[in-house]
Amino acid sequence: MRTVFRFLFLIPLGFVAACFAAGFALLWPFLDLPPGSLEDPFVIAELAVGYMTQCAQVGSVALVPWGLFMVASEIVGWRSLLLHAALGALGGVIVGRMTAGAPNSVETALAVAGLAFGLVYWLVAGNGAGRWRRRAVLRNDVAPT
Repeated sequence: MRTVFRFLFLIPLGFVAACFAAGFALLWPFLDLPPGSLEDPFVIAELAVGYMTQCAQVGSVALVPWGLFMVASEIVGWRSLLLHAALGALGGVIVGRMTAGAPNSVETALAVAGLAFGLVYWLVAGNGAGRWRRRAVLRNDVAPT
């Protein structure tokens, strides 16, 4: 039952939470609101729609490559925080390099967003990768010949 819960709920939840974190990391450096503008409900609605749109864009870009990494980490059992963070940041750098003529601030924001993506995914689901598999049990009661 734990395996079913992991694959149907925890891994997709980790991916969605990572998309939210990466979307926030992409938008936060470029958000410049005048004082008192958060009292306007239209500004709040505009920010919410923009944030959800950014999160959906992150999810659509990261779905296939991160999905392959999720499958590989579950099969092999990679639970390393550094591996998840490095691959997330590497993905952000690759996406930043693919954008033609983007300023350095955008490339940096993409690298930080990739790092946030990898860290949040590890916090939610990556730290338990591969635990669903049965491990071989070494028996000590067999006498060597």
